[in-house]
Amino acid sequence: MIRSRQNNLSTEPNTHKTLRVLRIGLLTFYGVTVFVVLLTLTWITIRDYQQTMREAENYNLSLARALDENATRAYVSVEQAMQNVAEDLDRQGGVDKADEYVMHLLLKDKVRLTPQIRGIITIGPTGILHSHGLEYPARKISLADRVYFNYHRDFDSIRPYISEPILSRTDGKWLLPLTRRVNLPNGEFGGVLLSGMEPAYFLKFYDSLQLPKGMQIQLLRSDGVVLINYPFDESALNKNIRNDDPLLFEQLRLKRSSTYIKDDNGEKLITFIVNQSDNPLIIRLSFNVDLILAHFKTQTYIRTALAALLMLVISILTYILMRQIKRAEQIEARLYLTQFTVDESPDMTFWCNESGRIYYANKSLTKHSAYRSDELSSLNFNDLFTEISEADWRQFLSQLHDNNTINFEGLLKNSLGKITPMEITLSLIQFQKQSYICCNARDISARREAEQELRRHRDHLQEMVMERTAEIRTVLDASPLAIMLSMRGTIRLVNPAFELLFAYAASDIIGSPTHNIFSSTEQFSEANQLIWSKIASGGVFRGETELYRRDHTPFWAMVYAKALVPGDMSKGLIAVIEDITSQRIAAQAMRQSERLNRTIIDQTADGFLLIDAGHRICDVNHSFTRLLGFSRKNLIGRHPNDLWGENAKKFFPDQLANLIDKHQAPIDLELLNHEGIAHPFLINSGVVLDEQKSIEYAYAFFTDITVLKKIETHLVEAKEAAESANFAKSSFLANMSHELRTPMHAILSFSEMGLGKTQNQNHSENLNLNRYFERINASGKRLLVLLNDLLDMSRLEANKMTYDKGVHSLQMIVRMACAEISSLISSKQLQLHIQDGEIEASAHFDKARLTQVLVNLLSNAIKFSPHGGEIEIHFIANAQLEPDQPAIGVSVRDHGPGVPDDELEYIFDKFIQSSRARNGSGTGLGLAISRQIISDHEGQIIASNHPQGGAIFTVLLPSHPR
Repeated sequence: MIRSRQNNLSTEPNTHKTLRVLRIGLLTFYGVTVFVVLLTLTWITIRDYQQTMREAENYNLSLARALDENATRAYVSVEQAMQNVAEDLDRQGGVDKADEYVMHLLLKDKVRLTPQIRGIITIGPTGILHSHGLEYPARKISLADRVYFNYHRDFDSIRPYISEPILSRTDGKWLLPLTRRVNLPNGEFGGVLLSGMEPAYFLKFYDSLQLPKGMQIQLLRSDGVVLINYPFDESALNKNIRNDDPLLFEQLRLKRSSTYIKDDNGEKLITFIVNQSDNPLIIRLSFNVDLILAHFKTQTYIRTALAALLMLVISILTYILMRQIKRAEQIEARLYLTQFTVDESPDMTFWCNESGRIYYANKSLTKHSAYRSDELSSLNFNDLFTEISEADWRQFLSQLHDNNTINFEGLLKNSLGKITPMEITLSLIQFQKQSYICCNARDISARREAEQELRRHRDHLQEMVMERTAEIRTVLDASPLAIMLSMRGTIRLVNPAFELLFAYAASDIIGSPTHNIFSSTEQFSEANQLIWSKIASGGVFRGETELYRRDHTPFWAMVYAKALVPGDMSKGLIAVIEDITSQRIAAQAMRQSERLNRTIIDQTADGFLLIDAGHRICDVNHSFTRLLGFSRKNLIGRHPNDLWGENAKKFFPDQLANLIDKHQAPIDLELLNHEGIAHPFLINSGVVLDEQKSIEYAYAFFTDITVLKKIETHLVEAKEAAESANFAKSSFLANMSHELRTPMHAILSFSEMGLGKTQNQNHSENLNLNRYFERINASGKRLLVLLNDLLDMSRLEANKMTYDKGVHSLQMIVRMACAEISSLISSKQLQLHIQDGEIEASAHFDKARLTQVLVNLLSNAIKFSPHGGEIEIHFIANAQLEPDQPAIGVSVRDHGPGVPDDELEYIFDKFIQSSRARNGSGTGLGLAISRQIISDHEGQIIASNHPQGGAIFTVLLPSHPR
């Protein structure tokens, strides 16, 4: 059997060649089948296409001939109907000689008998409609412009003429005119007979044919003019298709019957038939090729799908067969390789039956047993392994039926009597209802010797480990840093520094889970994965993490970790832990400070420049590069003097120490940008000192004041323009006031003369004149007051007001002012109360101008006081304008409505009055002039409200001039 097995192995390549030939033959059959299917599908498709196109051409030709016959019959019927009428007209001597009514009856009868005709008309030789078969009397309209009329008038042929489709001028509908010339007895032109054929006649006929979808019909005149189209399209009537391709049209017309394919917005099958009779008619059919081939395409798709399905089935079957062939090749190859491997294996392999008889043995067994192959086939299992009895073999068979495989050690005795220890594996194999035992034996002599040597080395290593452990324990106890040994998530060893840092006793923490020093199991898992990702390949982990003491207080620690055995997590790791909470807090505060400073500097709109102690630029912010156009890369390392020369020394002096404790105002300086253009900046500079109070850096902030400079320039220009305009206005008012006062004095003088001459009241005329002169005089005085106010204001604004100052009594000036306006006080029946001081108050002022001020104040008090009210005047003997400036004054109070609080300063502006003043009462200059006069006297005029009602105006003047 051993020899037969080896013979089978030798025949393995022949079996492989047979399978390869089978595979090639199957692929060839598949290719031929695919080619035949594709060739058959192509032949059937081409045959069906040609047959479909021939059937379509034959159908179109038959249809065209039928349509041609229909058109011929229609035109012949119309010609016959016209023939009798034309002969009657010829006999009567032309259209004009015929009786219209008789002709109407005749034409009407012809229309009734001929369904193709919608109407028949006769046209006189001048083109005027003579008679109509549908109406009587006929409307006399001119048809001389029609083409058919001109044709018959110019040609003496009496053959019927087919004209282009036209719109009837009687009923506005389309018709196909068929015309004939009417001759006079002498042969001259005597008119036209016209039969209007009904297009609907042809269209109804075409509809009755139930033509296939996409079929188009054109009835053409012999020159190509479209007479009728179907489906009906008015825009295509009268179109001459000959113009599209004259040469092709003539070729088709000469051939008389032809069919061709035209590619115009999609392929179309065109059928062209020329009328065989004398009628100049052509039938042209157009059929969409896509519609013709619709059924053909459907059948082709079905055949293609069936062919594809067939190809798919054949491909699947071929694929399955190829898979089976390939699988058989692989199985044969594996069997060959397996047998070869078994034969060449260094382990001893042999097969036995259930009785222990050897059926097969590999080379290794032959070598170790010192038996030949034929000798082994006659031996039993216990002949080789003599310590195995028959009872032991039966026990092995029982165990194999339960477990299929068993392992044990035994002794192999070869033919020379040498004993070799073996590790034996027995496996039960069922094949074709028979049981075989596969035996694998391995020489374990070297392994037993190695085990003895390993036991000796183990004892020696244990002694060394005990010594090293004692040394490591001493190092751990002496270390100031916390050290921990962790294995499989459990703390195995800690040193005293660990106990002190975490507040755990060694007995309490050793053996507990490592996650006890973390906030949670999840945090421990994340940290553990991170640490092992670094140390798995032999590296050292270094990182910060948050740990927890026994009392659950957190702290930040720097952890150094290394695997005891790289790549083996089960052997654990050793970690050194350092408390870095204080360093972390300090570093975090430093980072926050730097981030805050950096953010402020980067976000500020001002430029920032930083230099070191050697005047080299260290840093700039974005605003600096934006304002001056320099790039940051080109600035770093350069000196400010290289950019701006001596100007740089104004904010960065050569001795930077000059900037220490020096509180200097910002420098207004113009600097050049990268294009050499000067820009104004407001520059603040300073220094940064290190721990030894030495200069480490100097900085400068650059505020762009370009816009402020422009605004300043515009404000100066605007101020100068306003002052110039104000001066011109004041000069104008002053000049105009002088010019207006001269005629005003004349008006007042003449009004006073008129008042004197009309004092006699005995005459009624004098009474009216006296009243007129009084009004003129009063209005003139009021206008003079206004002019005086304008003149004073213009003088004050132009600084042309002159004062005649002297020492005068304030009480005297008040009495003078009261006397001046006494008439106004009496007119409103007001009570004037003057509260004189005990001592006469005197000051240095212009008597006339101060009287003007008091008159203005009293006038306002009278204006706002109610009828029969009171006005109070108080003198102020002791007042102060400034802390060192004594003053005297006078106040005027009325009992009117007062001044709103928000208008107490507003009413002193020019042309401004209180909101409580009556409309049109004054110009609003009195208080403005008064304040300017008092200001020129270095005094003050103040408005206020009395708690009990009414306004108070107070005038203060310095007691002694400076």
